[in-house]
Amino acid sequence: MRKLSFLLVSIVLFACGGGTVDPSEINASTVKNNYSALENFSKETGGAVIVFNEKEHEFPPMVQGEELNHTFYFVNAGDEPLILTNVKGSCGCTNVNYPEQPIMPGDKGAITATINTSGKTVGKEFRVAVRVESNAKIKKEKLWVKGTPKAE
Repeated sequence: MRKLSFLLVSIVLFACGGGTVDPSEINASTVKNNYSALENFSKETGGAVIVFNEKEHEFPPMVQGEELNHTFYFVNAGDEPLILTNVKGSCGCTNVNYPEQPIMPGDKGAITATINTSGKTVGKEFRVAVRVESNAKIKKEKLWVKGTPKAE
């Protein structure tokens, strides 16, 4: 019943556009890892440029079946609007939430990955990619999440 309730709440949130990160709330208190990458970037010319605060995240050991969430933050370091055209997980266990509107030069955004660990093997590390396609100079990027499920 608990999983069904979570599923229903998730569907409602995503259907209503919920779950996205408000760019005005991206600051040093919300970004736990390498916020300086989002503030101290070198501006580039010739198009959109996506700079992430990190490209890999390792979760601490979790109970198999837990849903995990991690947010990757980024900034458009280019001189043209950044448009994310396709963002998806490398397997069915991963859902992603990302901004669909253009990210203006100097503005920040976030990609949140939700991983369902119920199909992951206890004691064996998993590694899942989040593929990011955009109009940036580097058209395709991969972000990684990994962790090792444990028994209850």
